[in-house]
Amino acid sequence: MPVYAYKSIDPASNRVTEGTMEATTLREAKDMLRSQGLIPTRLEEEVKVATLESLTQSIPVLGGLLAPRVGLKDLNLFTQQFATLLDAGIPIIEALYLLEQQTGNRHFKEILKKIRTDVIAGDSLFAAMNRFPNDFPRLYTQLIRAGELSGELDRICQRLAILYEKFLELQRKILGALLYPLITIVIITAVVVLILVFVVPQFQEVFSSHGAELPLPTQILIKSSEFITTFWWAVIAAFGTAVFWANIWRKGAGKPFVDQWMLTLPLMGNVFRKVYVSRFIRTLATVLGAGVSLTEGMATAAGTVDNFVMHVGFDKAKESLLTGGTLSRPLEQTGQFPLMVTKMIAIGEETGEMEKMLNKSADFLDIEVDQAIETMTTLIEPAMIVVLGGVLLCVALALYLPLFDMGKVMSG
Repeated sequence: MPVYAYKSIDPASNRVTEGTMEATTLREAKDMLRSQGLIPTRLEEEVKVATLESLTQSIPVLGGLLAPRVGLKDLNLFTQQFATLLDAGIPIIEALYLLEQQTGNRHFKEILKKIRTDVIAGDSLFAAMNRFPNDFPRLYTQLIRAGELSGELDRICQRLAILYEKFLELQRKILGALLYPLITIVIITAVVVLILVFVVPQFQEVFSSHGAELPLPTQILIKSSEFITTFWWAVIAAFGTAVFWANIWRKGAGKPFVDQWMLTLPLMGNVFRKVYVSRFIRTLATVLGAGVSLTEGMATAAGTVDNFVMHVGFDKAKESLLTGGTLSRPLEQTGQFPLMVTKMIAIGEETGEMEKMLNKSADFLDIEVDQAIETMTTLIEPAMIVVLGGVLLCVALALYLPLFDMGKVMSG
């Protein structure tokens, strides 16, 4: 549908308004403005220029992977500022305009501009945000909807700000825990590649000049060096292709296997499980506090957890609620929820203070996550040092094994 840029005047207040709107024809756009009591002074169709970003997004499969999205950090900052502006009594449209001008994310700026235009045209904030499901999650839009229906949008936004601050804090903890092993792996890979490209060829010249029969580890190292220096472009292409298709498989047919594997990892599995449970529990507490029913809140909270195995347990819990059962029992049967958490949920169901007990459970899990990450980091650091030393030792032995029998090498 064509997009029209307009500039209009409100005759009642003499206020000038600018924005964009979607309409089938120019006449329809003009009628829409007049139906709102506005007098259009400029109205013309926007001509979209093809950009590298738009062309990339149009590529099948790849476009979806490379499409820009609003990050958790930007969404958290927006929610906090939006809640503050609403609490100060600033109207929604003006608040959106202020935040649109303030954000440094170009993609987010365009989204806020479109949302503001839709709200000016008469749409609800929920409907306007719901048009961007990749940027505003279902949880976010559902709570915005609950806030608009209850007339307590500022209070709901404050709850969202607290919730997303917790999400961001958990994300930082996980990234901080993964940073050390990732850096170590990169260093190991870089060192091995440098040795294969620059060091091994020097030794190869010495060995070949004497015609000695080389040990198997040395032969493997030399062949690897020859392959990388000759077909480096093929190695890079194969690695990129493997990562691309592995990512597609991970999100498709391979998701159940990968998600199960993630929960069974020796150190990280326990951390991932507690992060998933904490995120689910805290989200459920937030949506219940916003006036959403428990059954609908279950579906919304489950949407914040991207793990197939956990979703199987959530589905069983939802079926239990629909048949008049409890929430705590099916969650306990999944084996993924700590016993302390399920017992606190059971107490909340008996006392009618579900939201309070869910928040306490989430706080308990956050402490558990901190301890698990600290333990994991303590164990990973020496393990990575051993791995790095082991790799370098294997390479050094492969290079120097022929020199241990120097007389044989030199005599040929």
